[in-house]
Amino acid sequence: MRFRRFVVCAATLAVVAGGLAIPALRAQQPQRPVGIVSIAPLDRLLQDTTYLLRAVNVPEVGGLVSLMANQYTQGLDRSKPIGVSVIFEGEMPTATIFLPMSDRDQFFGALAGMGIEPDDLGDGLFEIDASGQTIFAKQTGGWMYVAQTEQALSNVPADPAQLLGALPQQYNLAVSIDVQAVPPQMKQMAIEGMRTGLERGMAEQRGLSPEDLEKAKQVSEANIQQLEQFVTDTEKVIVGWNVVPSQQHVTIDVAAQFLAGSKLAGSMAVMKDLKSDYTQLGFPGAAIKVNFTSKIAEEEKATQILNLRNSFAQMENLAPAADKALAKEISDGLFKILEQTIQEGVFDGAGSVSVADDTFRALIGGRISDGKALEAELKRIAQGVSGKPKAPQFQFGVGQYKGMNLHKVTVPVDASDRNAQKMFGDSVQINLATGDKSYVIAIDPTGDAALKAAIDRIESSQGEKVAPLDATVQATQLLKFAQSIAPNPLLDNALQTIQEYAGKDKVQVTARMIDRGAMYRITVEEGVLRAAGGAAKGGGQNGGF
Repeated sequence: MRFRRFVVCAATLAVVAGGLAIPALRAQQPQRPVGIVSIAPLDRLLQDTTYLLRAVNVPEVGGLVSLMANQYTQGLDRSKPIGVSVIFEGEMPTATIFLPMSDRDQFFGALAGMGIEPDDLGDGLFEIDASGQTIFAKQTGGWMYVAQTEQALSNVPADPAQLLGALPQQYNLAVSIDVQAVPPQMKQMAIEGMRTGLERGMAEQRGLSPEDLEKAKQVSEANIQQLEQFVTDTEKVIVGWNVVPSQQHVTIDVAAQFLAGSKLAGSMAVMKDLKSDYTQLGFPGAAIKVNFTSKIAEEEKATQILNLRNSFAQMENLAPAADKALAKEISDGLFKILEQTIQEGVFDGAGSVSVADDTFRALIGGRISDGKALEAELKRIAQGVSGKPKAPQFQFGVGQYKGMNLHKVTVPVDASDRNAQKMFGDSVQINLATGDKSYVIAIDPTGDAALKAAIDRIESSQGEKVAPLDATVQATQLLKFAQSIAPNPLLDNALQTIQEYAGKDKVQVTARMIDRGAMYRITVEEGVLRAAGGAAKGGGQNGGF
């Protein structure tokens, strides 16, 4: 399964299950929870929240949060986590909240301050009128359980913290969905919701020929089948958020684990022990770096090819009427190359962007099924656009380097586009290299030199072990460059702030394999948080956002 689809499916399941579960506080039965919400111990949570609010330049809000939390959490054991356990009672989601208790009288006293007076029913059971809604609470041992019905509290776990596992240590806030505990009818509702969304998207496509419309239907049905497979094969989905003051960053994780022996568990197994030939392709110290590597399971190739064909068809429809025939010819040629690459079952490549010295440079390269066929398609494109106003100028076979053919493309820059003129001048110089099974594209004022240096770096990094995805953005470099091209007070506020946090100014996106599954992690470092807060605050003072 492609990682983009993995994230969409995992997030959708979490939202669907969470949306069904959280609103209702109903009866709990001694059965396997479908969902668990974990909230870290309050002492840690408040410390981390205070740090985060300082980082985004609103420390005064942190003071208010601490004041309110101290007022309304009296009587709670702040060294233990808070949780919510959700089950399905028939088709109804029901939830029980469990609170770690140190002093019940003090806790009820805090509730009284909000006008809430629990009614003692005896045997540790209380009835509470919360804004016109009746709920029940029961204390057992060191825990207070809260549910919507008295019956729900008749059989509660002695130590609900065991339900949370390691989540409170790993995250400030986390939701864990046990997909196999979701009733079949609820799974079907989720699938039908996904189906409706895909069909609506297909219905909104305009101007498709009958042939392309039929292909779009095939793509939609294939995607629905993949979604159904995801729901069927998924054991667990976890979405977690964590603040890590000691490392000056915030993380968000989305993970899915599949049933042992399932089709998707097999697909994940294919992704283990990945190796790449392009880990060193990018510019040293680049502002943006991305490495992507994947293996495609045999059973997924047909769906990926269908999706690719549909994407090309949509791009063809965007072409002006006079150029549609050429667009289709180009599209068909490139599609054949990418289709063959999918059939070979391996994607491997990298890219980077550098803006050092206020100069834009970009590199992308990777493995492809037939580099000579790509070169032939580029020549067909050159022939098709020849003679058209403002058409790119192609030069093929300008040299060779380490078995790769070198080419150049000059793209005129619109004189009315001042920002593009600042970045590139009157034209963009693109250098390309095509090999038997590889390509490299460089945008760099040094021309061939940048291309050849990239080929040298590729040669020195063959077969290195990698994760499926590693992407890093260094915000300071990008803000400086953006400010040099199009000065803006908001950018200036952000730049002044972020420069104080050298080495902690990155946003990272990584994909990692776990046992029978995979996890995406987004990491945002403190410099980026402070820059965003500085820009927002400055914008508010100047009539911005």
